[in-house]
Amino acid sequence: MRLTIGTKALLLTAALAPGLAPWASAGEAQDRIFALGVFDEVATGERLHYDHTRAGSVAQAGAVQPIEDGEVVISLVDSEVTDGRDAEVTLRSGEQVRSLTTFPGSAGNPLLMVFMESSVRAMATATGGSPFYIRNRMREALRTQDRGAPVEVEVGGETLEARRYVFRPFAGDPNVARMGAFAELEISFVVSDAVPGSYARLDLVTGPGPDGAPALRETITFEGTEKSG
Repeated sequence: MRLTIGTKALLLTAALAPGLAPWASAGEAQDRIFALGVFDEVATGERLHYDHTRAGSVAQAGAVQPIEDGEVVISLVDSEVTDGRDAEVTLRSGEQVRSLTTFPGSAGNPLLMVFMESSVRAMATATGGSPFYIRNRMREALRTQDRGAPVEVEVGGETLEARRYVFRPFAGDPNVARMGAFAELEISFVVSDAVPGSYARLDLVTGPGPDGAPALRETITFEGTEKSG
């Protein structure tokens, strides 16, 4: 099944980061998270594989769909429209497969858009809140936080140096009483120049649910690359 979300992705981009260049010049976090050209060293025909999971009491209650063993695949292909390349994104969850509208390969990693759209949709569905309000708060958080921490990630048995950036969009928000576990929402990005596409891990985690564990946790983790065909 093919899902066309090109318009949604563009709207989300506009809501989160209007004008990537000005954002990138604002500081370290923006330079890394919104970096362009991250596929320059990835060969045409290469596929990037990411594990994708979503769990927690919010998912168990059916507010959002749980994902036990999902996958995101990004393929770099020759563009049929321009002289450049496109990044094709496929989402897999069990037997369900969704192919998203292609993104320019010279732009940033579309995994950011996939992850942020999923975060906004999950919170809006679970809380009944306005997706526009949620996007604006996330956008503001991404604009104001600028300090990362050094971490190490393991990819294919190799330990790589990386940076982790953490955002708490609703810290101090006047509407936290209505947000439940999402009031403590934390979004983090682990990026590394040694990882194709830059993103090593993207993580969303809320405050505790009834069982004391996070009410919702969604994680996308880079696993490796393969040559298509």
